Amino acid sequence: MAIDAAAIRRLRGRIPAMKGQVYVNWGGSGPSPTEVLREVDRFLKRESRLGPFHPLLREESKAAMGALRLEVSKLLGAREEEIALVDNTTSGVNIAAAGVEWKPGDEAIVTDLEHPGGYLPWLMWRERRGRIKVRLLETGASDEALLSNLAAMITTRTRAVCVSHIAWLTGRRLPLREIGRLCRKAGALLVVDGAQSVGQIPIDVKKCLADVYTVSGQKWLMGPQGTGAVFVRNGLRKKIRESAIGYRSAAARSLSKLAYTPERGAIRFEVATISPALYSGLRVAVETCRRSGPAGIERRVRRLANRLLKRLRSEPGIEVLTPPGPAQSGLVSFRAPGLTAEETAGRLLKKHRVVLRSVDSVPPAVRASIHYLNTEAEIDRIAGGAADLAAVARKKTGG
Repeated sequence: MAIDAAAIRRLRGRIPAMKGQVYVNWGGSGPSPTEVLREVDRFLKRESRLGPFHPLLREESKAAMGALRLEVSKLLGAREEEIALVDNTTSGVNIAAAGVEWKPGDEAIVTDLEHPGGYLPWLMWRERRGRIKVRLLETGASDEALLSNLAAMITTRTRAVCVSHIAWLTGRRLPLREIGRLCRKAGALLVVDGAQSVGQIPIDVKKCLADVYTVSGQKWLMGPQGTGAVFVRNGLRKKIRESAIGYRSAAARSLSKLAYTPERGAIRFEVATISPALYSGLRVAVETCRRSGPAGIERRVRRLANRLLKRLRSEPGIEVLTPPGPAQSGLVSFRAPGLTAEETAGRLLKKHRVVLRSVDSVPPAVRASIHYLNTEAEIDRIAGGAADLAAVARKKTGG
């Protein structure tokens, strides 16, 4: 469907959370439209009528999982067998970090823009294995600085480089293809945190040279909580091993022989029971995204973000943390000096009915994550709230 005013109005009407308030917390978790909820409800009711382990339900559940893998693969430009279903983005990063056969002297690199889910898994394996290093890449103020710093840091000892496609606080978009080239040259894995990208910009995992690319279902895709997926490139069977295994991971298993054979594709990283109802709902959410068109979604998101950035940057007393220049994504972070991030978010919610989040970054800030379903009027309402914040901050600091 085309992203026009009528289509946006129809979809907004199917999301109750968008009535009576300005919802700009899609980067935290997005409310699901009614078609997603109906699919979850339909599946749960069928489970209730037949029983979850009824032969018909087992076949339908298997088909639902396969349909979701196929939809995600189309969204990412991947093969169906390269997609595993997980419960969130962090799980995908953990699969990569735990799958490396770490040896003394090995290194992992994380950027200084990472979410805890993007850097903590590597720190855990540093503690468990010892004598491996986790190095912090300073991204600098430009892509050129980032790539220069990475080129100077990456070596043949580097086993993995973990980066966010879009930084969770500032909304900065990183140059994945160029990063991927450096990783391929050094023989390092490129592991990408896609929590803030999938659902708001087009993704092609092959063109960006990702080895692992994680997906959150509940954010920009507007799927159910506790759903996600991970792309693991074919050909990495020896570089990323299974760190857990269960009924669904094994293509063959024998108790009497104490032997098993893992599945060949990324499904080998799927361990045990998951809710087919929730993942069937995610399939509907992915289909909605694909019908709307990621390229059109991105254009509208950036247009709205630019509108807000222009207002915020012209407001005395508001400090914008999002990088200078045109918006690179729908994430816009700012702060009102003299007010804590919690106070800022609280005032915007109470007085202006704006739902966004405070981020425990350095410095603390509030983050508006703007989706294509938001409107120009809502953006202006956020900007008006920011102007009130600036006045409060000036009064509080005596300015």
